[in-house]
Amino acid sequence: KKAADEAEDAPPTDADAAKIQDVEHTVFIEGLPFTSTEQQVRSFFVTHGCKDILQLRLPTWQDSGRLRGFGHVVFASQETRTLALSDEVNGKNMGNRYITVKEANAPKAGTTAGAVLGGQARDQPKGCKIVYVRNLPYEATEEQIEEAFKTCGKILEGGVRIARNHVNGQAKGFAYVEYKNEESALSAVQKAAKPFGLTVLKRPVFVDYDEGSMKGSFRGSEGKLWSKEHGDSNAGGR
Repeated sequence: KKAADEAEDAPPTDADAAKIQDVEHTVFIEGLPFTSTEQQVRSFFVTHGCKDILQLRLPTWQDSGRLRGFGHVVFASQETRTLALSDEVNGKNMGNRYITVKEANAPKAGTTAGAVLGGQARDQPKGCKIVYVRNLPYEATEEQIEEAFKTCGKILEGGVRIARNHVNGQAKGFAYVEYKNEESALSAVQKAAKPFGLTVLKRPVFVDYDEGSMKGSFRGSEGKLWSKEHGDSNAGGR
């Protein structure tokens, strides 16, 4: 099982990395059970014949760690993507919910959530100081992400958290950044909406507002609990 987990989360080859950025290899999914796991979503597609999954991009709520119910799936072949969009997969049942599979919108370089939402970024949630960042290079460190995002404002100490595989500690390609104030979060989302507005290791990243509190169960690159190193991010001002 451990070997399988490591294979699933292995960094992509250059050829696969290009496909991960290609909308012709990607589908948008919604209707996922909020109690489901990434592995269950993967199994759903594999069971229906879509086995060559390159990447699952499934946003989670930080306070609970549960899936938000939507995301993107990237396949190695366009044939598999076509199968996923067909009635053989679209509309099928998963955990008593019917999964919708749609064509993914073509994103702009360095886009914010606006591309997924039809070109219009949603309004900033009141009091939101945290942004969700994806399309990160697997090798990116907390320090490198902070270096890119501090151009938009002051980041709280320890305010960059990279999501990591719980088995091998490898980065999953997304993270959260918590700013000291709302204006900085707004600046980050707006800057990322411009072509190559925010990049990490020369890769444009996707930035959206995040709601909920930072998860104390996050671990750093050395496996230490974030909450042990930095305390409660909610203390004194949220």
